[in-house]
Amino acid sequence: MVVGDFAIDLDTVVIGSGPGGYVAAIRAAEMGQKVTVIESTFIGGVCLNVGCIPSKALINAGHRYQDALEASTFGINAKGADLDFTKTQEWKQNKVVHTLTSGVSMLFKKHKIDTIMGTAFLKDDHSLRVMQKDSAQTYTFKNLIIATGSRPIEIKGFKFGKRILDSTGGLNLPEVPKEFVVIGGGYIGSELASAYANLGAHVTILEGTSSILPNFEKDMVQLVLNSFKKRGVTVITNAMAKEAEDTGKGVKVTYTADGKEQTIAADYVMVTVGRRPNTDDLGLDIVGVETTDRGLIK
Repeated sequence: MVVGDFAIDLDTVVIGSGPGGYVAAIRAAEMGQKVTVIESTFIGGVCLNVGCIPSKALINAGHRYQDALEASTFGINAKGADLDFTKTQEWKQNKVVHTLTSGVSMLFKKHKIDTIMGTAFLKDDHSLRVMQKDSAQTYTFKNLIIATGSRPIEIKGFKFGKRILDSTGGLNLPEVPKEFVVIGGGYIGSELASAYANLGAHVTILEGTSSILPNFEKDMVQLVLNSFKKRGVTVITNAMAKEAEDTGKGVKVTYTADGKEQTIAADYVMVTVGRRPNTDDLGLDIVGVETTDRGLIK
């Protein structure tokens, strides 16, 4: 069923409800504007649902687990510390993520901000269309804020699936892998590598440049490398990932390093080589807004 032949007039529209979008929406409402947020996936965006917040939750869980394992160092008898990762994931999702996203929804309600769940694309300078599962509606607006966030980049030879994962998949594993390969040693890859190492996985990071965390100060990077070494994380630099094969019970990762082609067998491989802005299908060209080759708004 398609509805929405007549446009509905709105004041200020925010596309996206992540940290950029919901903060902008609340501020606009505080300044007296009538605000409507359009969200395609989940309130709170990537950060609150499948990014910054859940990753910190897993990191915290890993720290707690290591504290329990090392408790005897401090004279605390905590023998037999056991990890129930299903409960860890339930805690992360229900106690952490749900609490924070519910908080955003409550703030929207407090500031009388309306929410429309659907995918928006621009028709002209002052109107857009929102597509939902079985309907569509046109809206006009006076002001528009674009806060559509980004998505993981998929690379050739690593088609995302059950065992070839993006960062979202890496955050939602059903169990702690024995062998875990991370493609890309930036901050996202390094964070999740650290979390799963603390939770008991053997982690291998394949980084294409000469160092992990290439945009950070060398002294800080060395501290991370020292920590990785202590926890048995293998870091292979100048390694170019070629492909991953899902073998059913695991994955075989092929890469080149030192001029040689090599393979690693693992339970899962996670690709964290960067993210791309979600600007492709907004219709920005229709209203004369230019983007870079990477999708960034100029």
